[in-house]
Amino acid sequence: MVRALVLAFSLLVSLTPPATAAPETALDAAFAKAAAKVGNPGVQAVLLRNGTPIWSAVSGNAVKSPVTDETLFGYASFSKLVLTTYVLHLVETGTLALDKPISTYLGTDVPGSTVVTLRMLLQHTAGYPDLYESPETVNLFPPGDDYDPDRPYTWAMLSPGIHPPVAPGTKYEYSNTGFITVARLLSRVSGGDAALVRRLHAFLPQDITAERSPSAARRLAHGYVVDKGRTIDYFTHFGATGIPTDEYGMPWGDGLFAGSALGAAKLLDALFARKQLLKPATIAQMTKVTPESVKAGDPYGMGTQAETVAGRSWQGHSGVFGGFTSMGGTDMTRGVTLMVVTNQEGRAAAHTIWKSLATAFVQ
Repeated sequence: MVRALVLAFSLLVSLTPPATAAPETALDAAFAKAAAKVGNPGVQAVLLRNGTPIWSAVSGNAVKSPVTDETLFGYASFSKLVLTTYVLHLVETGTLALDKPISTYLGTDVPGSTVVTLRMLLQHTAGYPDLYESPETVNLFPPGDDYDPDRPYTWAMLSPGIHPPVAPGTKYEYSNTGFITVARLLSRVSGGDAALVRRLHAFLPQDITAERSPSAARRLAHGYVVDKGRTIDYFTHFGATGIPTDEYGMPWGDGLFAGSALGAAKLLDALFARKQLLKPATIAQMTKVTPESVKAGDPYGMGTQAETVAGRSWQGHSGVFGGFTSMGGTDMTRGVTLMVVTNQEGRAAAHTIWKSLATAFVQ
């Protein structure tokens, strides 16, 4: 099945522009204006229609050199959509079940595991408090005294910060802790972190990675944080000698992946435009907003939500972390996918550029 999916990507995604192109002048103008508005960060943007790129643009610097089509960016919380897609693939194959307690796969080491289900984790209704603010783990993250960007994180380091869930299954609260737990569950059923990463790479399009490898480090842009008008290099500010160990990769199920805009767009296209990765019934479940999220004023399905721009609904996800922002979505009625990634955290950089491009694309 995995090999078939990989073959489908290679056969169906062409890099040759179609005879009828997008309104390039309008898109170029919208891109330049929006990038300037948010401070001209490093940016990649790409537009696909049913697997074929019809427009793309790059601008700004990755570190000291210009961004190219080969530059990689941290996806931050856009990773939740990517990871959910893989989880639902395992549900379709019978490896996982959405409504069994997660203790089925994790045992009872995680608080509340006999009550919390995989569906709750994907829908942000599990009720786990934020481990990034937990007294047991808060100092592991910047600017905490115990933050070391060169020391690999482990589940054993993070698990003390996972507290019992509050009223699981009854309310929506966006949860990074829940997706870190999803990654741990996947690691356990896959035979360890390394085995999970290999399986993810086999399932996903090229140019999406969960591995902080030397080759990724050579292509990865640095992320920049704008703080009180001052721009800070998230990589070097805290003394990292390579990719910071909290930037992406295991055990960070909440922000597991890095990649190019094209890699993310291929994933969205294959998922929502051409429905190759999951069955239509599964996609319908994934995109159906929950009553809990509607009540909270943030309509959300399983690892994805819709945004309406210029009267069009786009299904996707955004992300902000570690000096990176991302935004991607698919207009499922037109088979059009738009993805933007930037290396600037703040000013809603990717979302601002993405929304301007979505508005400009009127075909």
